[in-house]
Amino acid sequence: MNLPRRLTPQNGFLWLAVAGLLGAFLIGIVALVFAMSGLYNVSAAVKHFQITEKLIQITLHRSISFHSDDEVPVDLKDQNLARLGARHFDLGCAPCHGAPGTPASVVMQSMYPTPPDLTRAVDKFTPGELAWIIENGLKYTGMPSWPGHGRKDEVWPLVAFLHQLPDMGLREYSQYAGAVKEVPSSELSSCNSCHGGKNRPPVAPMVPSLSGQSATYLQRALTEYRSGTRQSGMMEPIAAKLDDAAIQKLANTFAGESRAPQDAPAVDGNIALGQRIATSGDPQNAIPACLSCHGTNASDKFPRLNGLSRTYITRQLSLFKAGVRDQTAYGAVMATVARRLNREQMDAAAAYFASTATTPAAGGGQ
Repeated sequence: MNLPRRLTPQNGFLWLAVAGLLGAFLIGIVALVFAMSGLYNVSAAVKHFQITEKLIQITLHRSISFHSDDEVPVDLKDQNLARLGARHFDLGCAPCHGAPGTPASVVMQSMYPTPPDLTRAVDKFTPGELAWIIENGLKYTGMPSWPGHGRKDEVWPLVAFLHQLPDMGLREYSQYAGAVKEVPSSELSSCNSCHGGKNRPPVAPMVPSLSGQSATYLQRALTEYRSGTRQSGMMEPIAAKLDDAAIQKLANTFAGESRAPQDAPAVDGNIALGQRIATSGDPQNAIPACLSCHGTNASDKFPRLNGLSRTYITRQLSLFKAGVRDQTAYGAVMATVARRLNREQMDAAAAYFASTATTPAAGGGQ
């Protein structure tokens, strides 16, 4: 091959491109030979080369920054959010990352890379970045993605908790994550820690009270969580450990309890509109009455909504509307209805049910 006698911009770029391709090819061959040789030690007891470690860290932080966003749809100072996040942190995060007064597992700390101490995570990452990491996980680190697909609403309580964590000592952490620490660990105490029980309300408005629900509905819900057909990164890991007998026992226990309203009796919102949606629906837009499925004379496989918090009801309607909760037969029915509701109707129906102490029958009043 003859080289050009005179170098011009045109043929100069051509030869530069050829040289670049040839160099890339040779580097690829060397990398392939190195990989196939098995010389690189992948032992977790042997650290990467410093240059490799640096490149991984740069790639990691740039990727997180690129894929996350700056939108924070919650108040990170909300103590209710932080308490809910603390309970999941204690269950799902502390074994690897440690917590105030409790070091991480020695076994987990032998991983490479080592799960970091999250006490000062808020100094390293923005709220949006933390939410992205929790939701998506990180490849090659042992950090899993959030189990409940589409449930980013469950991620923000953990972000709120991480913003509280730097100033927490053992006593305060135990109060946040402690949910009945003085009671021996059991499935019931674990449920009570978030959902409350008897005369104790749930830990936060976005968590439903289970007291007074039908045992049939509770069994259905826990079975769906266990199978993964109902999405929740908080509930799926817990339900996965329950056998049929434990599910039935829990369902019967909560069904036998009376429920106190989660919200104060006077609930802001268009309760009159909510009552019309609940009792009569909106025939012009093919929206049936809520009470046709959720009333006292309806199937006990549907939940009773009286006294549940407005926050919880509107959040669930939003999940149905977005298609997050349409993987089951019952969920698909509700998702169809939710897609026909506008935001005003959703808020009004939630306000109405939050203000009711008992469940009316279809066509009945408050």
